Amino acid sequence: MTSKKEHNLASQLGAALARIRAERGYTQEVLAERLQVTVETISRFERGIVLPTLPRLYELAEVLSVPAVELLQRGSTRSSDTAQEVASLLERLSLEDQILVRRWFGEMCERLAKKPHSRKKAP
Repeated sequence: MTSKKEHNLASQLGAALARIRAERGYTQEVLAERLQVTVETISRFERGIVLPTLPRLYELAEVLSVPAVELLQRGSTRSSDTAQEVASLLERLSLEDQILVRRWFGEMCERLAKKPHSRKKAP
């Protein structure tokens, strides 16, 4: 893996870890204590400075009560992973709200596709 790809993966995964940790109501201190690591370790993961090892990723998933694949998926820039995440979010909504969100999402995609910077592919 190139260092640029690794950096992007670390950044995306770190952002996903931070979101999930916050959703669970954990502080970095609490998560660090549960994993028996330093707060700086959690901070470095979340800032994308360091990628967690595979065993540590599984520990994070267990403590955060999410499948390990969800951590990877939510940290992914692949459109298929993003689509699956959006689909799982939509499942929580009523049919009426799903229609509203799909309409809004379609309009936003159309609008953003017209901007020159939007035509770049994610790494």
